[in-house]
Amino acid sequence: MIDIYLTNLDIKSQLKKAVSTISQQNHYKRINEEFSEIGLFCRKIVKRDLISENLCNQEEAQKNKKEDEEKKQQKVDTHNQMNKIIDEQKQDLILECQIENSIQYISGETLIKEINNPDLVLYDCRYLYEFQGGHIKGAIHMNHSMSLFEELFSVANKTNKIIVLYCEYSVKRSLERYFEIRKLDRNTNQYPQLTYNNLYLLSQGYSEFYKNFPQMCNGCYIQMNDTQYKSQMQQELQERSIIKQKSRQQQLQKKLFIFYTQ
Repeated sequence: MIDIYLTNLDIKSQLKKAVSTISQQNHYKRINEEFSEIGLFCRKIVKRDLISENLCNQEEAQKNKKEDEEKKQQKVDTHNQMNKIIDEQKQDLILECQIENSIQYISGETLIKEINNPDLVLYDCRYLYEFQGGHIKGAIHMNHSMSLFEELFSVANKTNKIIVLYCEYSVKRSLERYFEIRKLDRNTNQYPQLTYNNLYLLSQGYSEFYKNFPQMCNGCYIQMNDTQYKSQMQQELQERSIIKQKSRQQQLQKKLFIFYTQ
């Protein structure tokens, strides 16, 4: 009887272990299945994100390509517009010139050919002490206080003359006057019409002209930075600064007047 009882206990113990083992196996199986489902779900999410990222990259690439094409077209349009403006300028030009950045330059040789042309007006845009020291024959001194509007665009003076500007090197003072005249011209006319289409800068200015054609000049060549005229230059610079400041204030007042009267 004892042997049978022990045998039954052993069988029960083995059965209990077997049930426990099966239970553990089922538990691990469920865990594996759950992780498998989670892994599949994660892989689907990753795949979806990759597809979404690829689509975004494609859209971004297409957008960048479109922007690049638009920029290229804009450059082409700008280039064509510049050529159109230059062609329009050339139509009514009288003097032989070189156009750079829409600015019309003439050489000293061209100026000499036309120096006696009654329609040509030559303006010296240097400081007074430079002009008094020497200038191109027939040149008029364009000082700071000269009103370009009164000088060129008033009813009495508005004519289709040939205007040539120069300063020491024709890179600053005369260039500023050139743009001022052109701006006034645009404001007083309907585009593309100009009163002074024949507006030119003397290439390389008085310094180069005097070196090559001193016989065409009255007096000599005084440099702007000549130390003998330091005090005169300082006075000229102060006057120039004051006039520029007044001009800016007048422009601001005009803008404010237009703004408040609209």
